[in-house]
Amino acid sequence: MSQEPGTQGGLRPNALRFNAPDAPGSFFRAVVESAADMISVIDADGIFMYACPKAADVFGFEHGSIDTLTEKHFHPDDHQMVLSEFADLIEQGGRRQLTDHRMSNGKGGWVWIQTHAINLFDDPRVNGIVMVSRDITEQKRREEEIHHAERAVGFGHWRWDHGDVGPYWSDGLFGILGLDRADHDQDMQWTTDLIAEEDREAIADQCIQALVDGTSFSRVISMRHVDGSYRRVMVSGHVERDPWGTPVSIVGVSQDVTEMEKANSVIQQSEQEFRLLAEHSTDVISRYDIDGRLVYISPSVERVLGYPPEESMKQSWVDYAHPEDGKHIASEIVAMYADRQTRRISYRMMAKSGEYMWLESAVTPLFGNKGEYQGMITCTRDITEQKTREQELMAAREHAEQASLTKSRFLANMSHELRTPLNAILGFSEMMTQQVFGPLGNTQYEEYAGLIHESGSHLLSLISDILDMSKIEAGKYDLCLESVDVVATLEKAARMVQTRLSEGELDLLLQVDAAADCHVHADERALTQILLNVLSNAVKFTPAGGRITLSAIPTAHDRIAISVSDTGVGIEHDDLERVLHPFEQVVRHAELASQGTGLGLPLVRALVDLQDGAFNIESTPGKGTTVIIALPDAHSTDEALTA
Repeated sequence: MSQEPGTQGGLRPNALRFNAPDAPGSFFRAVVESAADMISVIDADGIFMYACPKAADVFGFEHGSIDTLTEKHFHPDDHQMVLSEFADLIEQGGRRQLTDHRMSNGKGGWVWIQTHAINLFDDPRVNGIVMVSRDITEQKRREEEIHHAERAVGFGHWRWDHGDVGPYWSDGLFGILGLDRADHDQDMQWTTDLIAEEDREAIADQCIQALVDGTSFSRVISMRHVDGSYRRVMVSGHVERDPWGTPVSIVGVSQDVTEMEKANSVIQQSEQEFRLLAEHSTDVISRYDIDGRLVYISPSVERVLGYPPEESMKQSWVDYAHPEDGKHIASEIVAMYADRQTRRISYRMMAKSGEYMWLESAVTPLFGNKGEYQGMITCTRDITEQKTREQELMAAREHAEQASLTKSRFLANMSHELRTPLNAILGFSEMMTQQVFGPLGNTQYEEYAGLIHESGSHLLSLISDILDMSKIEAGKYDLCLESVDVVATLEKAARMVQTRLSEGELDLLLQVDAAADCHVHADERALTQILLNVLSNAVKFTPAGGRITLSAIPTAHDRIAISVSDTGVGIEHDDLERVLHPFEQVVRHAELASQGTGLGLPLVRALVDLQDGAFNIESTPGKGTTVIIALPDAHSTDEALTA
């Protein structure tokens, strides 16, 4: 077709060259102009010799208004291709189907055209190219949609017509294997070579069987990808037959299922693993649907409750739960559904033996992708033995607590009965030692009276510690909390141990300058007892020539820290916790150990705790021990109470 208009031909009906006198003109004209396809005749220069009215409708021009096909009538990407094929047809003659191409629809858009052209220049009645064209725009649109769909989901379609050298493949099928249509001449051998050797015979047999009996077939085979790997491809097909039942084609689709098979393999392996876990687990694993029906239960239910799985599937937990536990179970399940969290429920369930067993179930809700409730999974174990031990331990603890409380109450109530005779012994022995009513008559009696007084004083101190600890344990130790002068209390405690310091040849260093005018919110008697106990320990465990430091200093958090440091024997790190337990002694020296009951430091800590204080002990073996007691600042306490 030329680029410039040639001789004016026009689309005039009377220009039909083969409208000869001997031809049934009206008949042929009616046939041509009524055809569904577009029929036209052009000469070697692209000048129309004839065009039916259908063409005017498709291309959007008035019938007879176009004489010559020019470049503007073709899509820019298709014009040269059509021009080349048209030139070959003129030169070589015969007939051919032109490559599908796009032409203007006269409205700014394009129409896909499929044309069959016949060279009839040798026929004097025609002397031109006869073209039968069809509008395939809708077909192309569908093909494009199919092409996109094939690429999106990894499938392609194929067709093998009778007489063809090999099957036709869609672009999607080429894409599955990473191939390009232009690089390959499709024939049966090429197709067979792409199929894994172990699958060739089986897929061929299925195709043959389909041709024989007309059944459809479907099979997963391995096909070689362009990168050398093999893809798993699902091949499905069926046979098309003509009206006489003769097979004319095998058509089908193929889908890449490689990733699907891998995913299914992983899922199957996971399912197998979970099934093994469920079936061999000592716990009972069960699954309930949205309506609360049991849809699965693991075989371990027979070991736990005695019911075979098939029997358990017919049961309802409502019928077998202990009457006292039913409401509790139901409320926990409702709460699980509401907050979407796993719940742990302890309850009793009747076993096949008729006895109730204690069970514990972890109940987990199941929800779909859209958040809809889909049921629940439970993991249940037998805790009957555990519950029995807990009940025994609880009973033993209650018994021990009751015994301890009884002991503490007894000792607390015996305070008067124990102290009264001791006070008499101490008083009379002191009078005898001082010879209030005259000489005893023998110096040996004087010595005995002194020993009686000393032993009685020691016994009274021990009994006082025991009774005080018992009172604290029984909750009967009464405190009178008030504002206590720190410096005065420390000085008083120092004076009270002065005699023992002198006997032990020890120095006492009092550091209270930083605590001048400081007061603590405490019980003065209890604070004095705390200081005397700690100082007594320091004196007892510090060798002659040693030093004891008694100090006080305000600290952060509105507290006053009182510390007693010595240069004594110290305490091993592993023994620091033990010395704070009543009646525990860790002193290696037998003489020192016999001088106490092991209640000194436990009593100190208990009294500190009663006064909302803090207690700490630090020690280094061979270098000494430091006890720190922090009590509330009275000034800050008063402000808090008046706020």
